[in-house]
Amino acid sequence: MTLPISTPLTDSYKHLHNYLDSQRLRGLRMSTLVAYEMFLRRFIIELGKPVLEASTKDIRFFLMGEQDRGNKTATIASKISKLRAFYTWLHRERLIAENPMELIDLPRVVEPPPKFLSHDEIEAVREAAAGYIRREAMLETLYSSGVRVSELVGLDYRDLNFTLKQATIRQGKGGEARLVPLSTKAVRALQRMLGQREDKQPWVFRSNYDQRMGKSSVQWHIRKLGEQAGLTFQLTPHHLRHSMATHLLSAGMPLDQIQLILGHRSIRTTQRYARTQLERVEYHYRRVFP
Repeated sequence: MTLPISTPLTDSYKHLHNYLDSQRLRGLRMSTLVAYEMFLRRFIIELGKPVLEASTKDIRFFLMGEQDRGNKTATIASKISKLRAFYTWLHRERLIAENPMELIDLPRVVEPPPKFLSHDEIEAVREAAAGYIRREAMLETLYSSGVRVSELVGLDYRDLNFTLKQATIRQGKGGEARLVPLSTKAVRALQRMLGQREDKQPWVFRSNYDQRMGKSSVQWHIRKLGEQAGLTFQLTPHHLRHSMATHLLSAGMPLDQIQLILGHRSIRTTQRYARTQLERVEYHYRRVFP
């Protein structure tokens, strides 16, 4: 019997697949795993040597190439995080004696404050959605629950509790489940939309082809609503998530409660909304007291 030939490339892919299997057991979403695999496969090819033999210098050279391609600082930071997680796993599995990522620091990323809609802009978008039952349901669900677009399209009938005005997100970012609230407007919009459905499919949001709606379709519908509402920027589902969090904070909801609704692992992520509020306070204060 002829044994399969082992090459540096096939060995590296074997380690990659074992790493991805370990991450799947941790509960990472399939879309996240696919993104990890695509990036790490390209890294393996461009590295030009077995992943177990990569030095800090090799990885820095790869990252400089990513920078030369025009990747922004936040994107480089994301790539470093992926490589750090991979090599930490290799080190923990005792496949390498030293972790070459230990000497590579994350770049300082200054994130702009989250962009959100004013209450007047929300009303303008609602007016644009009026009469479009599916768009109304999308809009009100995104805005009142703060769910990510991937979480919206993942909703099934069983996840909705109209009596309690809640939805269950069964696999949020990081694979964690959580409950999110729904407004009365969202409940009514969902009931109108689902009341017109005759199919027996489990998903809440259906495409025109009787399939589960994809993220890009939701993004397209929300963008169209923004255009029809006369917004000066391209509206995205994430703007609605930011708007919900900012409006709750303005109404006095504590940050830790907003963190639970949004599904943030770290309170630091949620604190971006507090920073936005402070900047607004500063702006209005300086108009009175320069």
